[in-house]
Amino acid sequence: MKKISTIILFCLWIPLLYCQPKLEFEKKYYDFGEIKEEGGKVTGRFTFTNTGDSNLILTTVRPGCGCTAADYTKTPIAPQEKGYIDVIFDPYNRPGGFTKNIRIYTNEPIFNNPQNPPHLIYIKGFVLKRPPTIYELAGYTSGYGVMRMKRNSCRFIVKNNETYIDTIHFKNFDTKSVEFTSIRYPAFVEELNRSFDTKIEADKEGYIVVQYNANQRNRWGKCSDPISFTTTDSIEPNKVFVFNAEIREDFSYLKPDSPLPIMQLSAADISFDKLKKGEKFEYTVIISNTGEEDLIIRDISTNLNAIKFTLPKNVIRPKQSTNLHIVFDSNLRIGKQNGYIEIICNDPNQANSYIRLFGEVIQ
Repeated sequence: MKKISTIILFCLWIPLLYCQPKLEFEKKYYDFGEIKEEGGKVTGRFTFTNTGDSNLILTTVRPGCGCTAADYTKTPIAPQEKGYIDVIFDPYNRPGGFTKNIRIYTNEPIFNNPQNPPHLIYIKGFVLKRPPTIYELAGYTSGYGVMRMKRNSCRFIVKNNETYIDTIHFKNFDTKSVEFTSIRYPAFVEELNRSFDTKIEADKEGYIVVQYNANQRNRWGKCSDPISFTTTDSIEPNKVFVFNAEIREDFSYLKPDSPLPIMQLSAADISFDKLKKGEKFEYTVIISNTGEEDLIIRDISTNLNAIKFTLPKNVIRPKQSTNLHIVFDSNLRIGKQNGYIEIICNDPNQANSYIRLFGEVIQ
């Protein structure tokens, strides 16, 4: 009797083993042809069928760039039923030919093996360049509204005891004057000069000269600091100009025989190979000071929100060390990863050092 029961269970199990979903597209390429840059977003639909014999689920649909988005069937697709993937492309500021891919992951058994590539579909077309606007012809391409800026940011490198001066240019394209009702400067930014009092007349230009004081900023490494303008622009009253500074230490006071700290890292490249989404990868880098002066860790930052770190102390005495504990959270990422941690310290020979973190997050 027991043998018969085993045979029955085996016979019931065999069909389940071979019941699998299978995604088949009607076509894998969508050609938009010629589209106008100023015409707005366009959508191409890909239709597919589940030709398998169990429910098909699209687990992830990932466009290849930020100019492309996707909407798709999010409910299970029964055998022989159809689903769709809508691919939305934004042509603005992207004149010329384009080809983009979209990766699709499903519950098909092939994706149990991370070595198997995803399904791929493609869009292509040609974006016809739009005519230049009056703002572009005048060279004022930043911002919105009737008053524009030549640029709304600057990027520079400055020593910790230096200042940086820049000029912010405005033009009023309206038929009436536009007034600055308030300007909010960071504490370390000073206005040096301006070409107008409180308003810029119709169809006129104006400028403000400002100075960024790195010493007063009292921070190291990369900083992003805005100036906020409130105006009577009837379309967009709020304007912003951003200082993107990189503040570095001035070591010019050092003499050839000055005792120095020397930073040594136990690892500069860390690989976690393949990590399943939801898993965490942890690693500890030993930071040692093999020099003769205190090693001061000025700042630590990363380019990925999935990377977290802890450092017990930021001053390391000569011949001592501390542990930098790193955690990568795969819940926040998917696909190939190429991150870094930047360490800024008072070692003049490696004031900016990087720990590279790379690998792949799979479903």
